[in-house]
Amino acid sequence: MEINTEVGPIGAEIRGIDLSQPLSVSAHSEIQEAWLRHGVLFFRDQNLSPSAQAAFAEQFGDLDVYPFMQSVTEHENVIPIIKEADATLNFGGDWHTDTSYKAVPPKATLLYAVEVPPLGGDTLFADATAAFMDLSPAFQEMLCGLSGIYTPKMVHGKGGGYRNVSAKGQLGGSYGGNDEFAESEVEHPLIRTHPETGRKSIYCSRPHTHRVKGWTREESKAVIAYLTSHLTQDQFVSRLHWAQGTLAMWDNRCLFHNALNDYHGHRRHMHRVIIRGERPE
Repeated sequence: MEINTEVGPIGAEIRGIDLSQPLSVSAHSEIQEAWLRHGVLFFRDQNLSPSAQAAFAEQFGDLDVYPFMQSVTEHENVIPIIKEADATLNFGGDWHTDTSYKAVPPKATLLYAVEVPPLGGDTLFADATAAFMDLSPAFQEMLCGLSGIYTPKMVHGKGGGYRNVSAKGQLGGSYGGNDEFAESEVEHPLIRTHPETGRKSIYCSRPHTHRVKGWTREESKAVIAYLTSHLTQDQFVSRLHWAQGTLAMWDNRCLFHNALNDYHGHRRHMHRVIIRGERPE
């Protein structure tokens, strides 16, 4: 394998491996080590069926189920993320960590490009660990004493943006989910400690963190907005330009990502798998 770290402030590109085949012990160890070190890995020129993508992911942990999208027919843990040429809203189009509103959020996401637009549709990744370390010690100490109320309701609830546009067919026929869960809330720390590296990272986000525990919504929005603005500075952000057959594998415990919506009039088709994580601490 060849590991190229010259992709930006975060991430690495790996070539010279066929992910449709079972990994050797040494290859698995090398990928795991690179993933923990760099946060997101980009694998180019892969040919992965849904079952092959799930099989690769399963070598790094138990697969999880995404609560708001129906899976593809071939595998229950692979969901299609499709923006049709006539759609205006894309899926994942704001800075966030995946499903942080679950009691036990996923540790990893693996996104595979089935069909990409000729231009646009890139994904941005932000290093939430480096961003936290760049804050003043006093601000770090204050943040580490706070918890947040995380919820899917701002996106998937009765008044959420996805629920509204889905009714108009903008997210395709695979969008859905449990109405009760869509209004649920769970408590997580604003700053979480990575269970494998021990490093601390910003974890709250505009789409998924409704408020700081004990604060008003308006008070909370100001802090969350500041942290989002801080961690998405160029010095913390890498940009992935997708090509058909690219697989990205990122660590939701220490990275934020944002899918750019700049390819109107073109179709984008991705397959996504998530790996079960642990309760944030």
